[in-house]
Amino acid sequence: MQRYNPKEIEAKWQAQWQSGNFYQAEDFDSKRKKFVMLTEFPYPSGSGMHMGHMREYTLGDIIARQKRMQGYNVLFPMGYDAFGLPTENFAIKNQISPQQATENNVSNFAGQLRSLGFSFDWSRSFKTSDPDYYKWTQWLFLQFFKAGLAYQEEIAVNWCPFCRTGLSNEEVVNGRHERCGTLVEKKMLKQWLLRITDYADRLIDGLDSVDFPKWIADQQINWIGRSKGAEIKFKVAKMDVGINVFTTRPDTIYGVTFLVLAPEHPLVNEITVPSQLKAVGELIKRVSIKTDVERQESDREKNGVFSGAYAINPASGEQIPIWIADYVLMGYGTGAIMAVPGHDERDFSFASRYKLPIRYVIEPVFGSPTEEDIELETVVAILRNPNTDEVLMLDRGVYHDHEGASEPEFINFRVDENTATLSSIVQKVEELSGYNSLKLVAELPYKVHYFYSSKEKNAKYHKKIRSLLFDLTKDSILTEVDGEERDKIKRFWTSSDKAITDDLAQMYIFKSGFINSVVECEGLVTASGPYDNLESFVMREKVVLDMSRSNKALEKINYRLRDWVFSRQRYWGEPIPLIHCPIHGAVPVPDSDLPVILPLIDDYAPTENGASPLDSVEEWVNTVCPTCGGAAKRETDTMPNWAGSSWYYLRYFDPKNTKRFADFKKLEYWGGVDLYIGGIEHITLHLLYSRFWHQFLFDQGLVPTPEPYLARRSQGIILATDGSKMSKSKGNIADPTEIIDSGYGADALRLAIVFLAPYSQTTTWSPESLGGTFRFLQRFWTLVQEYLDTPKVIAAQESVELKRIINFTVKSVDLDLKNMNYNTAIATLMECVNKLYKQKTEDGFKSLEWLWAFKTVAKLLAPFAPHISEELWQQLKGEGSIHQASWPVFDESFTLESEATIAVQINGKMRGTVILSRGASEDDVKLAILKDHKIKSYLKDQNIIRTIFIENKLISIVVK
Repeated sequence: MQRYNPKEIEAKWQAQWQSGNFYQAEDFDSKRKKFVMLTEFPYPSGSGMHMGHMREYTLGDIIARQKRMQGYNVLFPMGYDAFGLPTENFAIKNQISPQQATENNVSNFAGQLRSLGFSFDWSRSFKTSDPDYYKWTQWLFLQFFKAGLAYQEEIAVNWCPFCRTGLSNEEVVNGRHERCGTLVEKKMLKQWLLRITDYADRLIDGLDSVDFPKWIADQQINWIGRSKGAEIKFKVAKMDVGINVFTTRPDTIYGVTFLVLAPEHPLVNEITVPSQLKAVGELIKRVSIKTDVERQESDREKNGVFSGAYAINPASGEQIPIWIADYVLMGYGTGAIMAVPGHDERDFSFASRYKLPIRYVIEPVFGSPTEEDIELETVVAILRNPNTDEVLMLDRGVYHDHEGASEPEFINFRVDENTATLSSIVQKVEELSGYNSLKLVAELPYKVHYFYSSKEKNAKYHKKIRSLLFDLTKDSILTEVDGEERDKIKRFWTSSDKAITDDLAQMYIFKSGFINSVVECEGLVTASGPYDNLESFVMREKVVLDMSRSNKALEKINYRLRDWVFSRQRYWGEPIPLIHCPIHGAVPVPDSDLPVILPLIDDYAPTENGASPLDSVEEWVNTVCPTCGGAAKRETDTMPNWAGSSWYYLRYFDPKNTKRFADFKKLEYWGGVDLYIGGIEHITLHLLYSRFWHQFLFDQGLVPTPEPYLARRSQGIILATDGSKMSKSKGNIADPTEIIDSGYGADALRLAIVFLAPYSQTTTWSPESLGGTFRFLQRFWTLVQEYLDTPKVIAAQESVELKRIINFTVKSVDLDLKNMNYNTAIATLMECVNKLYKQKTEDGFKSLEWLWAFKTVAKLLAPFAPHISEELWQQLKGEGSIHQASWPVFDESFTLESEATIAVQINGKMRGTVILSRGASEDDVKLAILKDHKIKSYLKDQNIIRTIFIENKLISIVVK
């Protein structure tokens, strides 16, 4: 019997696939549907492929291989994202040129990819650092420049002191550079930017036309941060200066008690009075060393200084102080806010610290108001035991609005002539609670409104609730409640975290009111002059309209998204193809002079002063202006690595074209990417940038589709065995090459990485899984060898059971692949092989269906384990390559299970299950129950009143 030797088999088939360009896609194939399967191309780092790459490319390969077997013309390409910081930092560390580092790393990476049997179309491969490729990256940048979407400006950028380069906002995570982890600083630099904000709405709206999981779409939407509101102008008192403020809640304008400017706001020095200049200057100095992320942390103490100036509220005419504070940023809105501490948590925190006024102009509402509501003044009192952190609950025996079952409540009662004063309210609370000498701790400075209907009284009510918090004191004594009252109300104490009532208004008062005195919800307007008693969303529209008539406000949409910082002060990147002329300014390099080749230099390390290393290459920098022919200088900043990756998928459609980035007819044929798989860490950076480039190219008539990716999925991260992130410095990386060479082979590794968990789930690498997947492949291999070594029976018979096993497996694997449940598909194949072993024991390969069964299982296994499948296919005399064979289809008549698990309920409770042949009758099930001693015990000495029977699923017996 031939033994399973993955090293020999895999090398053999990889050589054959490579020599014949076996997986090459065909342009303009009219006989087959096209399918573009794209995975994010890798940064070819010196450490080579890691398990994250392995998982992503295996998933893509499984899909590509199945689609080919289903008759599609599949384009599954691979290239290398070679420019950028990862390669350059590796080159600096190892003291070689980035060019040589890239060649070495790509060569290593390509070898690893081939060793895993991935079915890439290698004829379309390229590196973003190839001049033939970045010529078109430069050309595309110039289209942005000519359209006015690329511009240069001196701005405060995120500066990485380790990498010595500016970063976009998207490249900063928790205040640190997402590549190297260094704490980011702010630095003023002249930078090139792309106007991605011009496409903010398109980037949101375009998500409606693509198949992205909601969580991916939501992350894109949240990062863009579109918010509708108003820009309101506050005039500075005694000055001819106005401060524009953006707010999404103009309905709270009467609650503004102060204004806040960001320390970087251009009006800070102009409005600050002389006596406050020193204090403001010290604040600005302290803030300059903090990151935007640090300044926005919600639990951080907020720092500010009064400017000495006042502004005039355009709605009320009230004068309010202007403060300078670190929690306001220039990067969002106008760099100034109207502070409404009663309705904003950050403003509340700041106002509390500096003892500024807090005013409430929105009162919470529960239910919907109508014109028929009867108003009721009521009180809700929370009584707390401060020693035990328990609160008192009442059970009146009926629901609070006299509808339905009994529910617990906090102390509450209607205000009448006997409870109109605070002293009478306290007396009533003591009466209902049964305790005296209570301490009034707090009263909410606003009312809560509760609208409800009473069927019993056929009326609609509007409760206006006054809310108070009481504590027991050391003098509080539980008094005797008279008999009638005692019978009406039951009292009990419960811990604060378990106190609950169905009355939403009471729960809001308890959970939000006394814990967080900020009202951020919609509600009824109060203390707002002519707008009182309006619903807040109604006032929001009306007050902006009213103020707009006097040019004090304007409806506006704002975005969190900032323009994309596109400059890098590093060497290893695409030179920005612009020439600076003292007469004509920034001039595009003519198309005929592209690409602008990155010069070879000896010292490419980043500079201390933030200038590009290219600044010192005078023979390259000094040139002539294409417009006037006069002396000029090249732009020395380079593009970020995101430039080449923003359009690389388009180049796969036509990688050898020297006249344009891709032939339009080929772009039309391949269309959008049918499925794009990538890492979860790239769904706000790369995905957003790439969609922006594509939408711009569509507007320019350069591509035929408005969106680049028809569907996007993201795989989870593979962690080290201890649950930490894999890192070479930690020595916890699992090297795919080492695993393959150890004897397990590529097929076992591919199965193991997919079998770990659902594809989108972050999971821990388990070396033990390799043993399981290897044994499975070896088991299937051995079974086929036993079949091949067994003499065939001339008078073989049909096997219904074999047909059932295979058809059920085909149906299950087919559905799993459709739903991307790859781990369960492998589990099904493992179970199938187990069943085949059992079936072999019963009929000894005498059935006619064995050859068909093995070929079918090999086909199902082929996308996952391509090498062993190809080898077994040849041994079983399959025609051509298994990867060009037709994907199996199942016969529905053989996919029903022969047995059914039937649930047994007795008096509504699950008491067990019985397993019988499908289609078993009610009498058969009852007989099986009587043979099951555990279930039978629940029927002992009881009469069966009624039986409900659902074939193959359930029997429900009612006994007495």
